[in-house]
Amino acid sequence: MSPYFVFFIFILAAIGLVGLIVLLNALLGPKEVVTPIKLEPFECGSRPLQLRNTRPLSIKYYPVAIFFLLFDLETVLLFIWAVSSGNREMATLSLCSFLFFMGVLALTFIYIWKDGGLEWR
Repeated sequence: MSPYFVFFIFILAAIGLVGLIVLLNALLGPKEVVTPIKLEPFECGSRPLQLRNTRPLSIKYYPVAIFFLLFDLETVLLFIWAVSSGNREMATLSLCSFLFFMGVLALTFIYIWKDGGLEWR
């Protein structure tokens, strides 16, 4: 039997199981009754202070989110370097790419720090 056929059967079984769970939830799960009171915004049991319940997000949060993504990427590169330690050429290449990325990350961090992006005023 081909390994592709086994994988195809596995994918079909997984999709079928998820579909069955969703179908059973739709048939047997609780039904939500939509009322005007239920659609009203809720703030700690009191009347809402704003008519619109959305406020623009401060721009100060974006550098933090970008830093989070960069450090996640750095962690992935670090794991790739650690796993490739058995192969000498691959370990050297992954170490060079990791050090290059760390240099770019350090320059970005210095730029944001000098620009005042890490200060909460």
